[in-house]
Amino acid sequence: MRAPFHSVVLLALTLAGCGQAPSAIADAPSLAREAEHGTRRRPITGSCELTFSPAPPSVPAPPPGILRQVDVGTCQISHLGRSDYRGLLDIDFAAGTQTGSRTFTAANGDQLHSTVVGTSAPSGPTTRSISATFTFTGGTGRFAGARGEAKASATANLATSSTSVVFEGWIEY
Repeated sequence: MRAPFHSVVLLALTLAGCGQAPSAIADAPSLAREAEHGTRRRPITGSCELTFSPAPPSVPAPPPGILRQVDVGTCQISHLGRSDYRGLLDIDFAAGTQTGSRTFTAANGDQLHSTVVGTSAPSGPTTRSISATFTFTGGTGRFAGARGEAKASATANLATSSTSVVFEGWIEY
């Protein structure tokens, strides 16, 4: 005796519903956004070697008690490869905070922009430990409309005016 066709289909759908359907449903908004905008969330990691110096007089002066510095260097970043790094950072040593902006430029000229907020504290006679968050805010080329976030840790050496940074997070573009 054969079961009616619709009973077999109903049984197959019921069994399929016990598998991956809940995660597929939960991922539906993310998948819909990817399809609509051609973006998807990807991991991003990087490391940078920077030097810093006081901002030139042509840059507007910071509020009292704030040090404004220019950071330049090179990075190795997933999705960009070897890239140039340029940023402006306002540091409040008394509060142990910093805010600023960053631009990463890939070899082909595409740029990824970010803002940064963080904290710092002395870690030695001439060093400071830094914890920060980069928020990716767009860019040019393939990074136009990019968004994402990465957690960074760094060590700044005040004696050599250099900083080593590593970061890890996610990006959509």
